[in-house]
Amino acid sequence: MRLIFLFMLMGFQLFAQQSVVDGVVKDAQGQPLPFVTVSLKNTKNAIITNADGYYKLTKIPHGEHILVFSAVGFQTLEHKFTVNTSSKTINIQLEASSKELDEVTVKATAQAKVQETKPLSIKSIEIKDVVSQTVLLTDVLDKISGVRIRRSSSLGEASDISINGLRGNAIRVYIDGIPMEFMYPSFDISNLPLGNIKRVDVYKGVLPVDVGSDALGGGINIITEQKAYNTFKASYNIASFNTHLTDINLGLANKKNYFLNASLGYNYSDNNYKMRALVYETNKYEQVKRFHDTYRFLYGSITVGTHSKPWADEFRLSLNLSGGDKELQNGARITNTAIGEAKYTARNLSAVLKYEKSFLNEKILLRTLGNYTDQSLKFVDTTTNVYSWSGSIVGKNQAGEYYLGNTINYTQGLTNRTSIEYRINDKHKLLLSNLYAHQKLTGVDYLKESGERDYLTIPQYLTKNIAGLQYEGLFGEKTTLSGAIKKYDYMLDGAENNTFALVKKNGNFWGWNMGAKYNFSENTFIRASFERGYLIPLFTQFVGNGGDILRNTDLLPESSDNLNVGISNTHKISDNIQLSTSLSGFYRQQYNIIYLGSSVFRRYENADQVRTLGGEGDVSVWYKRAVNLKANLTILSKTFTAVLDTRNNYLIGTAFPNYPTTFGNVELSWLKANFLSPKNQIRFYTFYNYIGAFNHILVAASNSPTTTPDAYVPVQHRVDLGCSYKLSKQNLTLSFNIQNLLNAELYDNFLVPKAGINFNGKLIYEINNF
Repeated sequence: MRLIFLFMLMGFQLFAQQSVVDGVVKDAQGQPLPFVTVSLKNTKNAIITNADGYYKLTKIPHGEHILVFSAVGFQTLEHKFTVNTSSKTINIQLEASSKELDEVTVKATAQAKVQETKPLSIKSIEIKDVVSQTVLLTDVLDKISGVRIRRSSSLGEASDISINGLRGNAIRVYIDGIPMEFMYPSFDISNLPLGNIKRVDVYKGVLPVDVGSDALGGGINIITEQKAYNTFKASYNIASFNTHLTDINLGLANKKNYFLNASLGYNYSDNNYKMRALVYETNKYEQVKRFHDTYRFLYGSITVGTHSKPWADEFRLSLNLSGGDKELQNGARITNTAIGEAKYTARNLSAVLKYEKSFLNEKILLRTLGNYTDQSLKFVDTTTNVYSWSGSIVGKNQAGEYYLGNTINYTQGLTNRTSIEYRINDKHKLLLSNLYAHQKLTGVDYLKESGERDYLTIPQYLTKNIAGLQYEGLFGEKTTLSGAIKKYDYMLDGAENNTFALVKKNGNFWGWNMGAKYNFSENTFIRASFERGYLIPLFTQFVGNGGDILRNTDLLPESSDNLNVGISNTHKISDNIQLSTSLSGFYRQQYNIIYLGSSVFRRYENADQVRTLGGEGDVSVWYKRAVNLKANLTILSKTFTAVLDTRNNYLIGTAFPNYPTTFGNVELSWLKANFLSPKNQIRFYTFYNYIGAFNHILVAASNSPTTTPDAYVPVQHRVDLGCSYKLSKQNLTLSFNIQNLLNAELYDNFLVPKAGINFNGKLIYEINNF
């Protein structure tokens, strides 16, 4: 039946011939105009011109249409045209206007803004807006209200992501809708080069069925960019601690709508920053330099494809090859001795196939995205040496600093997400989506004696299938409602690591969500969403990662009730001042919460019931589109509400450990156009981050930072400073940033010290439409 349905859909293509319209927008003097909104009248098909004034609109049905060109400071122009071929070029000249357009109207067409006005709670960021002051993707996300990202130490370590009370693997990361844990099982979100990322959507609660999987109450979707025109972009970043990050992206296209994109990225750092630690020889706390923490990562990708064909709106095939290695300096916590020799190496090959086609004049849209991954992870920890934080060997012990290991794990995975969107009319639509993911893990333990049974050679399988049906509709002109049901299925097939007994676990259950939004006016709305969500444990949570995380095949799925409510307003106070504000509240009730134990021999376990109540607020003020002040604050309470073991009754009402409860950011920036030379642009900014004190271990209700300071991470204040200068004629952007300007004591996950004052400089070269 599925094949018959697909053939029927493909038959509809005869009724849906489509074209591409592109061109360049210039002013009366013939200079290209960036940031012009180009839209197909009476549709949602719109784009903003790039730095060279270039635009390209796709999926335009044959026939007569009207293009609308609008920009601040210029008269709006409507251009009527007819299209009956596969492509058409329309170049436009705009006349200056003494009266500016409503800035809100212009901004509303940006995809990031469209995302943020949906019934679901979403924060969307265009990477091009922040790339000059940002080194890592995690730096971008960590500045969003309600979001905290921490690592167990330095660059290259896994990131712990928390959103509105949920953290760790309860927050899923996706790349174009494919779960990252299946595409890159052992790599971290901070590894991803910024060069080919277009946008990042942060969902602070409910995820739509064509993005989400078994995320418990939030997720991050990374949207990559495959440009269908000639482009070249390269960036190089040099920073403290011998840190180097570079990425190169090349895009080639022809008039027949075929394209090729190639990307290359490389990250390296010694991570040899200074920190306070107990030195074994002196038995005193001293400032020491991390000495066994080198990290390197190499990434390459090539994509070929086509778009705007009768048989496909977009078709592309990508091959990604990546690898890296990391020396381990510490475990989850800083102990009295350092790790001086343990390390891991990972390699990953990933192939991605995407097909997209609309039918019946875009009433039906079919998307399918498939991924195959083959990855290896080698972990070596065999030394008997004991290292002091001074870097010296101070003794001998049993082999293994983390735990004894010389292993290699192989992971193969197959993932597919297929979605069909049906637009009933302009106000109502249905969305059906299915995610299938399958992983196989095998390995070799090189320390096993000849003839001794090796557990790692026993194949372990994990399969997930998550199907969802979603409805969204506009009632009247002000009310938008959405709702979805989801069916979860999973199966684990393998063996227990101590007894070698065969283990087969499977489960299935239903979840649902709903959302509502009401527009008081064009610039003010309220929204609310609720979800009964489920979290199927990750493959590595069930069976470990072959390195520092052990197996726990008795792990149970986690569930949660999630509620988000909020109000947002954008107000133009005067011709020079615009104010945007938002205020949100959230509630989370988690059951069988999954957490990573903090002992040296770590494994994922189920904890007790935990409740989170909190709120967050954002404010942004623009003055003459030159000065911008942004601030946000998040306050929450995350406490135990029930315990499984009656001996732990004292925990009820106490704070859940290792979770920041008060944090916020303030950023002030100044942007000057035509600085020193026409079309050049300079920007200065200063950034402040505050994190209140919180307990990093279990504490009783009577404890506080004053009575038991060692149980708490102290208050943290971070100040950054930076500037960037864009030379339009030379296609160059230069930036320089100072992080932790005041050299404050900052901490990462489980009280691991972060770096003091550090510096980075960045060079970006970009040329388009050559």
